[in-house]
Amino acid sequence: MRSGSAYVAALRDGRAVYLDGELVKDVTVHPAFAEPIKSIARTYDRARAAATDPALTFAEPGTGRRYSNMWLVPRSAEDLGARRRVHRFWAEPSYGLMGRTPDHVASVLRAFAAWRQLFDRGGARFGDHVVRCYERARDEDLYVTYAIVPPQIDRSQPAHRQPEPFLYPGVVAEREGGIVVRGAQAIATSAVLADWLFLSYITPLVPGDEDYALSFVVPIAAEGLRLYPRRPFAAIATSIYDYPLSSRFDEVDATVVFHDVFVPSEQVFIYRNVDLVNAQFHESPSHTLANFQSLVRFSVKLEFMAGLAMKLVELHSNEKNAAAQATLGGDIAALCASFDALVQAAERGPLVVGGVARPHPQYIYAGMSLQRRLIVDMMRTLRELAGGAFQAVPSSEASFTSPETRADTERYYRSGVASARDRIKLIKLIWDFVGTEFGGRQLQYEMFYSAAQPVVNTRMFKAYDWPAAKAAVDRCLGEY
Repeated sequence: MRSGSAYVAALRDGRAVYLDGELVKDVTVHPAFAEPIKSIARTYDRARAAATDPALTFAEPGTGRRYSNMWLVPRSAEDLGARRRVHRFWAEPSYGLMGRTPDHVASVLRAFAAWRQLFDRGGARFGDHVVRCYERARDEDLYVTYAIVPPQIDRSQPAHRQPEPFLYPGVVAEREGGIVVRGAQAIATSAVLADWLFLSYITPLVPGDEDYALSFVVPIAAEGLRLYPRRPFAAIATSIYDYPLSSRFDEVDATVVFHDVFVPSEQVFIYRNVDLVNAQFHESPSHTLANFQSLVRFSVKLEFMAGLAMKLVELHSNEKNAAAQATLGGDIAALCASFDALVQAAERGPLVVGGVARPHPQYIYAGMSLQRRLIVDMMRTLRELAGGAFQAVPSSEASFTSPETRADTERYYRSGVASARDRIKLIKLIWDFVGTEFGGRQLQYEMFYSAAQPVVNTRMFKAYDWPAAKAAVDRCLGEY
């Protein structure tokens, strides 16, 4: 398995990342990206140390070579349990705050390779491309992310009717051995940190969009590919003490622009086929497997939020207060336990189709529908428990070291059970979660990382067992 140092070295590949209008020479040492890269590298090292652990890895039939369970095709509930463990393994180092860790798009590629018959419909060579790219990503333990959402230019019009051609990514030319792609995708979360980019569309295409109906992978360092990150939060964090999450776990969202990027034929999964692009995520196990990772990761975040809430109540010696206990029980613990039950139900009652065990869609989409509501409710509860604590904090850690302010800071910012430094450390941690720009991005991410609420709710409508519910009513009607 890959080491953290090998991962970091691979990022020094000449990738074109532009921040504040300037080319970043080396993302691995730039203050905007160095800390999240270190976080990923440390987890690669932990995974390498666990390379023979049967709880986190599997042996490939025929070769006996061991791989991370993120590359495992699930055939049973037990296999989904193995995948859940590896998703937690990747989520826990960032407390669930980094959503696009390597195990996310690994789930997509694994699902595609397990369902190659869909890509074979465009020609058997495309199924071969999917399987070979998956095998390379697995063998090299690559970090793959994706860009599947087009820019918000004119959402009333499809790709081929935008104000000018190839605002959305599309093929502008065919060359010997591949195609040339031009255009942009709006959100490529973690692309700055990744090795490869998978590009396609999650938003439906329509007839006439054939030039845009693509699905392929390409190295982040491909000539002509540019990344334009939003403002990275690590770059504006003054210290880890003052911004403990912003400084370390910003996975960085970026716009990705293709300036006539050459994509070799063997990296193309779908070519000019609208129907297959629209079918690839939902007909294959991809959507449920990828979102199973998202829900497992979110359950880690919920546990962290529950811990923050309890620590906050204890910090001010309020844990025996009946009202505080009611809030912790009803607004925190009940929501966390309910969400965990959905994850377990999706795992333990899979839908096995074509020999592949899909986490049960009814519980996957129930979790996704509830996810955006839970993050709002949980953040609001944390704010209510804190009250005015967020306003009554020293401006920075320097208040504890300055001879002019140290005595007052240590005297007046303490609690009955914690020193001022320890109390403010926890308060700043919670504020970085719920109140800073990093916290605002966390809220927005959980609300919209998959789709708008009506889209998720429609998926839930299609996944729910309505015939069983109606049968109960018919049985009742038939009794009298």
